[in-house]
Amino acid sequence: MKIVHWLTGLAAAVSVLATMPASAQPYPAKPIKLIVPFAAGSGSDILARILSEPLTQALGQPIIIENKPGNNTTLGTEMVVAAAPDGYTLGLLTNSGLVASPAGLTAGVRYDPAKDLSYIAMVASVNYVWLVNLDVPAKTASELVALIKANPGKYNYASGNTGGIAYGGYIKNAHKLDVTHVPYKSTPPALADLMSGHVQLMIADVPASLGMIKAGKVRPVAVPAAKRYQLLPDVPTFAESGLPTPPSMDGWWVLVAPAGTPDPILDRLNKEVVKILESETIKAKLLQTALVPIPSTRKEAVQYQKDQLEVWKTIVKDLNLKVE
Repeated sequence: MKIVHWLTGLAAAVSVLATMPASAQPYPAKPIKLIVPFAAGSGSDILARILSEPLTQALGQPIIIENKPGNNTTLGTEMVVAAAPDGYTLGLLTNSGLVASPAGLTAGVRYDPAKDLSYIAMVASVNYVWLVNLDVPAKTASELVALIKANPGKYNYASGNTGGIAYGGYIKNAHKLDVTHVPYKSTPPALADLMSGHVQLMIADVPASLGMIKAGKVRPVAVPAAKRYQLLPDVPTFAESGLPTPPSMDGWWVLVAPAGTPDPILDRLNKEVVKILESETIKAKLLQTALVPIPSTRKEAVQYQKDQLEVWKTIVKDLNLKVE
């Protein structure tokens, strides 16, 4: 009789546990979806896979990557915004969807990146560098500006992505340079034409151009940043070359969740992501792909998005940038 009562009690306890809401269970209690707003094989996808393996181990649940490219990353961003705020849908989002598009680069943005998302941590950045064809005699950024001013209308500059367009346009406007912009659909063909001399100047992202730089096929003159890059330690900054430092328009990734996700979940995720990004193994993997880890607090991630949005509002307006 006692055995029967014991079994009945056990069954009741199991039944209660089975009907408990997921929120009452320790987080995470099931797999986590990570939305990446670019196609498989992209830099964002590579970064997501580098991050997901150690994060899976740290959380004890698999990270399932879902690639959702479209409309300059706003499609994937919208999916994160619309998800339940329970920590089981995250987004590895970029400056394209969080600042450039909301600043007016892309029409029809239906979300507020500050109000509709919870920021967990900055993850990585991709830097840019000012390059010239080897036949261009200028060796520094100040020499290059002087050369262009002395030869109005002679030089063309290429761009292969939004960052290249923004940096190139900013430099042209800031220094009142008479140069012709030659836009390309992607960076590799632009770099090929830079190397061959069809265009003479280009602001390019470091991951795409690093191989050509190391092979001596194009010449870097300066980096548009406050300090030198880890991957290009011998290339001076604009300030070191005697020019004002442009506002940062580098590419970056941040881990986010839908607005309203509980703070304990966000804090746990921040702790694990920062630990991962500070590990020497992950640092090495990221730098091998020319990505720079930039771990942050939650508050720092929120402030960075806010600051970058103001930069891009100015850039989009001043340069009249649009993505069709």
